[in-house]
Amino acid sequence: GMEVPPSEGGPFLNRSKYYEYLKNNKGIDTEYTRQADRLYKIFKKFVLDYMDCYYPTAADVAADKELQAMFVQFLHQSEMAVGKMLPDLRTIKDPNIIKEFYADAMASFMWVVSAGHEQTGNIAPYVQDASFCAFKWAPGALVGSKDTALLQALLMSFTSQSMPM
Repeated sequence: GMEVPPSEGGPFLNRSKYYEYLKNNKGIDTEYTRQADRLYKIFKKFVLDYMDCYYPTAADVAADKELQAMFVQFLHQSEMAVGKMLPDLRTIKDPNIIKEFYADAMASFMWVVSAGHEQTGNIAPYVQDASFCAFKWAPGALVGSKDTALLQALLMSFTSQSMPM
């Protein structure tokens, strides 16, 4: 949901709100968006249920120093992509808002690394040969190095498998 600026009412990270935005403002209501929305809601419920097992209150979630550090880094790295859409978590006093932000972000991460990868396709066949498709080349080289070939094969072995239907 980072594609729609707040000035247009766009959500930040909450994919379900993004699909709702597409439906209500752009007339986009497809089987894909309905299924993607259902999957996002499953992920978000899982994250919230998981948080509830470890944190008795939203205030405990908001006070977790490791979560704070992770999201400070996440927001710092996201600034180049989305700029002014980023919330300043230090100024948000309501722990329920912070918990929701964390849950939306984690559910979005889960969606991207599962359904997002599946949606964009299985690229393993293309990256099997570093002379055809390498993740990086040395300056002046016509093909990827053996190290690059090994690293991309390792990455593909973990991330390119088809998702269960």
